[in-house]
Amino acid sequence: MKKQAAVITGDIIQSSLLKASQRKRLQQTLEQAFNMVKSKDATFKAEQFRGDSFQAVLIERPGNALLGCLIVAARLRKENFKVRLAIGTGDITFSAKNIVTSDGTAFQHSGPYLDELKKKNGLISIVTPHPAMNQEWEIHSQVLSYLLERWSALQAEAVLEQLNGLTQAQAAEKLKIKQPAVHQRLQAAGWHVIVLIINRFGQHIPSMF
Repeated sequence: MKKQAAVITGDIIQSSLLKASQRKRLQQTLEQAFNMVKSKDATFKAEQFRGDSFQAVLIERPGNALLGCLIVAARLRKENFKVRLAIGTGDITFSAKNIVTSDGTAFQHSGPYLDELKKKNGLISIVTPHPAMNQEWEIHSQVLSYLLERWSALQAEAVLEQLNGLTQAQAAEKLKIKQPAVHQRLQAAGWHVIVLIINRFGQHIPSMF
């Protein structure tokens, strides 16, 4: 039986250069990021493979895929790690015990496009079964890649609190800084543009299968 889903394939950039202590911190950070996404959708499942790569599936609420990707990217960037992420939407036609051995158009639109991202030196892509829709999301993906590439750790920290639903005032209290400092970090990170793209993804998700 086919299921509609969003599949995320991710790859930690330059992970082969990390020392053992950094790898341990990376693993802890990645697990924290996955738990944050799982708090948005309890059915979210993620599996790692080859040590520095992972694949995740959202079936119940695929509209959270872009939000989930940005949470992972921001949580990792906060610790000075970078990740490349490809979202694919479509069907799951074969559900195996392990995510990485499952199949369907959602997987075919995610995994292979991660390799395309590497060739383009991009950080995020969104691919659907519909060529016309993909033209728009190629633009949005390039905008997001441009912004994510330029995030500082402090900017990513502020973005992460917004993605987790905190107000600027709440984020300021948590981060022990003043609210104008949070606002400044968000402005520099391109938060106002990111919100528009997240909302656009939500509008398009019903038509992405």
